[in-house]
Amino acid sequence: MSYPPPPAYPPAPQSQPDGPLRGRTPRRLGWIFLVVAIALFVVGGVVIAKKSLSKVNDFDRVSIADGGGPVTLDGTRKWVGYYEADDVSSDTNRIPNFSVLVTGPGGAKVDLQRYGNRSDGKVDKFTYEYNGHHGIAVFQFKAPEKGEYQIRLQADQTLPSDAGVAIGRDIAKGTIAGALFIVGGVVFLIAAIVLLIVCYVKRSRHKSERQQAQMYGGYGQPAFGAPGGYPPPPGYGQPPAYPQQQQQPQGYNPPPPNYGEQPPQFQKPPQQPRQEPPQQPGQEPGQQPPS
Repeated sequence: MSYPPPPAYPPAPQSQPDGPLRGRTPRRLGWIFLVVAIALFVVGGVVIAKKSLSKVNDFDRVSIADGGGPVTLDGTRKWVGYYEADDVSSDTNRIPNFSVLVTGPGGAKVDLQRYGNRSDGKVDKFTYEYNGHHGIAVFQFKAPEKGEYQIRLQADQTLPSDAGVAIGRDIAKGTIAGALFIVGGVVFLIAAIVLLIVCYVKRSRHKSERQQAQMYGGYGQPAFGAPGGYPPPPGYGQPPAYPQQQQQPQGYNPPPPNYGEQPPQFQKPPQQPRQEPPQQPGQEPGQQPPS
C-alpha cells in the first residue's frame, strides 16, 4: 500500500543582487531639497548684504552732542532717522528722549512721523548691528525735494558721548526678505536631512534582506539540504510500499474475511402448522382432555 506524494510547493523567491536598492525616491528628494536650501541661504545672504545692511555705511550722520548738522538727500522718497549708540542692541526696547527738527533746502519745516506710521498706534521696532554701527529706527519723513537738509537735535537727558542720528533709506524690508529666504533654507535643510536618513534606513534594511535571501534560499531561514540548514527526513515525500504477500508492518490488522462484500439478507424461517393433540373417546371437539 502506497501514499500519494505531497503537493509541490512554489519555488523560493530568488534574490536580485543586481537590482536597485530601495529608498531611491527619498534620496532624490533629499538631494533636491539640500540644493534648494543652499540656494535659499545664498539668496538670503545676498539680499541682506545688498538690499539692507550694506547701505548702513552710506548713511549721513550727525552728533547729538554737537546739536545736529546738515545732511544731503539725493531723492524725494521716504527717509528714516536711526538713533545710533554703542549701547544699542536687538534687546533695546526704549529710545532715549531727544527732540528732532528737520528743515528743507528752503528752510521749510519737514513733518516727522514715528517709524512705521502704523494706524493702530503701535511702534515698529527695527535694529541693526553692522560694521561697528549700532542703531534703532526712530522717525521717518518724506523729503519734498532733494538737496541739503538741516537736522537739529537736542537731548532731554544725559546720553552717551557717541550718540547720534543717522539718516538713510528704510532697510527693514530688505532685511525681512533676506531673513525669510534664510528661514526657508532652514526648513528645506531639515526636510533634506530627514529624507536622507529615511533613505539610509531603507537601503540598510534592503541590503540585510538580500544577504539573508542569498544565505537562506530566499525565505530568511535555512532550507532543507541547504548549507547550514537541516537535512531532509528519510523517505520524505513518499512512504515505502508494502508487498501484499509479505510480512505486514507492526500494528497492522488484516481485514476480516469477506471484508468489503455485502452481508446476506436475513430470511424469516417458514412457520410450521400447529398439531392438535389426539381426541379421546367421548371428548367433544375443542374440549381439553381431563387432567
